[in-house]
Amino acid sequence: MSIWIDLLIIGVSIGALYGMLALSVSLIYASLDIIHFAQGEIFTLGAFLGWVLFTKGVPMIPTILLASFATALVAIIIQKCIYNPILNMGGGFSIRGLTFVVAGFGMSAILQNAYWLIWGAVSKSYDANFGDPVQLGSVSVQPVYLVVIVVALIVMALLHLMFKKTKIGLAMKAVSYNKPISALMGVNTRFIVSFAFGLAAFLSSVSGILSAQIIFVRYNMSATMLLKAFSAAVIGGLGNVYGAMLGGLIVGVVETFGSHFIGSAYKDVISFVIMILMLMLRPGGLFSTKTKQKA
Repeated sequence: MSIWIDLLIIGVSIGALYGMLALSVSLIYASLDIIHFAQGEIFTLGAFLGWVLFTKGVPMIPTILLASFATALVAIIIQKCIYNPILNMGGGFSIRGLTFVVAGFGMSAILQNAYWLIWGAVSKSYDANFGDPVQLGSVSVQPVYLVVIVVALIVMALLHLMFKKTKIGLAMKAVSYNKPISALMGVNTRFIVSFAFGLAAFLSSVSGILSAQIIFVRYNMSATMLLKAFSAAVIGGLGNVYGAMLGGLIVGVVETFGSHFIGSAYKDVISFVIMILMLMLRPGGLFSTKTKQKA
């Protein structure tokens, strides 16, 4: 029984990391109806900035906050300088969307090479040392896994309050449903898109920093993470924040149990199998959203 509980806790923790990155993918998709393929490099930037701050002696909580705010600022600058001109170009939604996707791949390559030039190709690590293993009955759990779960719960609670109780949260929901009508009703859609990029980057950074407590930090560390986060977002329903986290948890738990009982060699395949099955059985995801009007 103890091995099942241990695997479940690890799976939920890993799934929470996937879920936070999937949240960032869904937030941008909800604002623009477009997948941002450089979001994985934003995740990596947060991990690297966290490493820089933590190795300079900054405590972990300020490290997470400072690195994540800095990452959000970089993402907003990229959005305003690179992506905004693309989104303002003519040619209709399909042309702009395709150009945005290509620009995302290009930005991904640029950022990866920038990280390689700045921090090198050698893997880096930083362990916040959250304390001794926690004893839960007969199960001994590394505290980092519990910290990740707690952070994910806090993130989801804050997002829920934002979307239900704040004007900016309600404006984001309106933009995600119908951007042109939201603009006619007085919503500053440009600000909402920038805010969505910044918030998505903040969440990606938090996920990156916490992931760095489990895996090594490397300039190309996000490749597999982004694919699994995308799978999680699709499983939950693209554009739905609750679905993104649920999808992440499903991928994390199934992957962890599958890796243990089937073999770690198949670990990276599991999430894609789940995604394909979901696309076959429920193409809109578990929390499929209503059709939105393109801007």
